Amino acid sequence: MSDEQPSLPPRISPPSAYDATQLAELAKAPHRPDGEPLNAFATLAHRPELMRRVNALGGYFPRSSELPVRTREIAILRVAGTLACAYELHHHGALAIPAGLTPAEVRAAADATSAHPWAASDRQILEMTDALIEHAPVDDVTWAALDGVLDDGQRLELMILVGFYAMLAGVFNTVGVELDPLS
Repeated sequence: MSDEQPSLPPRISPPSAYDATQLAELAKAPHRPDGEPLNAFATLAHRPELMRRVNALGGYFPRSSELPVRTREIAILRVAGTLACAYELHHHGALAIPAGLTPAEVRAAADATSAHPWAASDRQILEMTDALIEHAPVDDVTWAALDGVLDDGQRLELMILVGFYAMLAGVFNTVGVELDPLS
């Protein structure tokens, strides 16, 4: 896992000044500890309506999801690691520790080649995430392995979460969203 900055300057930087609509939407978006909007949302401010909708879907998971936080962070880290998204690794690597992951688990979740000794339920989450990233739809064996781990609603949430973070990884990597300071 790496927190390296993208090697090239951003293709799309946040606007140099915000209009009233952009400011109104940025006020609802997550902010850094210094009060500035996260670079991901500041970049999306070029299209405030799009930023509002991305923020709405992304905001569902911490506010309303029935997936355990640990499960969400394991899946997000796997997506970020598989798709080499430094921005997501940077942010969710930090969020994963308070969600109950150890530093070794954070590294292992981001590395699909890791031989980390996961609990069976965590391993099933990772296998579902890998399957979605690699070759959706998920096969019957992987689906059935989640029996007793996730109910149907949680499986739907996991699939949407993985797709959402894969989409974000593609956008962040392509436009070169710069890492935010975490403190």
